[in-house]
Amino acid sequence: MQKKIIVACSGGPDSMALLDKLYKQGHTIIVAHVNYHKRDTANRDEKIVRDYCQKRSIEVEVQEPTFDNKSNFQSWARKVRYDFFFELAAKNDTDQIYVAHHLDDHLETYLFQKSRNMLCDHYGLKSENIMKDMKIIRPLLHETKAQLIEYCDQNNIEYGIDESNLGNDYTRNKIRHSQIEKMSLLEKLRLNEEIQKENIKLKDKREKAASFLKGWDRSIDTLLKQEDAWFILEYYLHLEIGNHYSKKHMKSLIEQLQSNCLLEIDGYYLESYEGMLYFKKIKENKSYTVSYLEYITNDSFSLLKTGKVIESIYVSEKDFPLVIRSVKPGDQIKLRYGTKKVSRFLIDRKIPKIYRKEWLVMENSAKKVIFVPGIGCDVEHFSIKPNLFMVQYLT
Repeated sequence: MQKKIIVACSGGPDSMALLDKLYKQGHTIIVAHVNYHKRDTANRDEKIVRDYCQKRSIEVEVQEPTFDNKSNFQSWARKVRYDFFFELAAKNDTDQIYVAHHLDDHLETYLFQKSRNMLCDHYGLKSENIMKDMKIIRPLLHETKAQLIEYCDQNNIEYGIDESNLGNDYTRNKIRHSQIEKMSLLEKLRLNEEIQKENIKLKDKREKAASFLKGWDRSIDTLLKQEDAWFILEYYLHLEIGNHYSKKHMKSLIEQLQSNCLLEIDGYYLESYEGMLYFKKIKENKSYTVSYLEYITNDSFSLLKTGKVIESIYVSEKDFPLVIRSVKPGDQIKLRYGTKKVSRFLIDRKIPKIYRKEWLVMENSAKKVIFVPGIGCDVEHFSIKPNLFMVQYLT
């Protein structure tokens, strides 16, 4: 039995040409159409798709989402659209989703990336890529929009024109009208060749960055000695966070990282401390209440029956409830040689700020700090027969 494919079809000339070509190739097709009801002609486009499919006994699925008006419409529409495609693919036991991006879209994407100084995985569009374990297939990247319109006209394929694409409301529309539409076919083909060359260079730079990161000890000096330190840092952050950043942004970070500093970037801490680079996800500060003597483990710490001397403490009934929380300014602990601020201990031990922010303390019912991981318990709770051991996990 032939595997089904999902074909995204808006009713425009690009997707109608794609649908017709795939139908004539003999594929078993399920058409996915999204009607946002944002344009006066939206129902017309849906009818075009339904009529084509009905005449050829092609299964068609239509989604009619409602915009929440809380986010960017283009971003929302894209997410809704692709979630619908993924859902249909999973439901029909296929991993192949065909979309009608063409050569003009490919060039437009490249010029859009360049206009925003974006670093990316790939300049322009790929003929095939994987999203959520699904193959997004673009078989029309060698054809221009004009050629697809000509195909529809020659084959008597009805299509609609999305009037929202005729204006300059979006950056991509401006690029399309001011640059792409003014290019000759030869100019488009030459630009496509340039994009291919850039992608080869980008791949080479990425492979060199990956090779460097494999043996990197997180020394900032070692990073700065590299010819494209900013590119390596961007590649590192992309691997860790998943986002891409501009060259300007990365050069600014490189400048700041040459001295001790703690920076925040998309929910992560990036710290330069004593010549080394530290990186970790920002965690929400939580507190944990322990009402009686129990032994527990979570992703932040463990309370254990046995352990090392520095992890030990003796707690009595009057100490409960215990509170395990992040260190606060002004926290102090009383040791054999006097009372000292917890923050001072951590600084003296050259603990990077990135970890100090999440360092835990144990507080008893009297609101006194009686234990700090890595330092130990206060003088009043030291015992040669401890009944509790605490270990913190820093990730």
